[in-house]
Amino acid sequence: MDSPTIKRRYLRRDIVVPVKFSWDGETRSCLTTTVGEGGLYAQTLLPPPHGVRLKMEFELPDGHPISVTGEVRHSLENTYGSLPAGFGVQFLDLAESDRLRIVAIVDSEDE
Repeated sequence: MDSPTIKRRYLRRDIVVPVKFSWDGETRSCLTTTVGEGGLYAQTLLPPPHGVRLKMEFELPDGHPISVTGEVRHSLENTYGSLPAGFGVQFLDLAESDRLRIVAIVDSEDE
């Protein structure tokens, strides 16, 4: 059986880094699985619901800190195909300098 096609506006790269996110006075931590200039996917067994706006903080592999507001675009409580339980976030207010750093990492050949 073919896997579903996921259409993305921006390329993403497999990047596993800790991410802290908060909404409604609650703060949680988990790990990213992919990061791109438009957003990220984070793996957690208790994802926030679709549509929630989050404050997020994480560091890129080069140590550069990112602080951004994001909106949950999809939330999976179970494992479906290749996506682990977690949530996908679209960045809403990513600083241009941070966007350029993410693009450089996504476009780089280094692992």
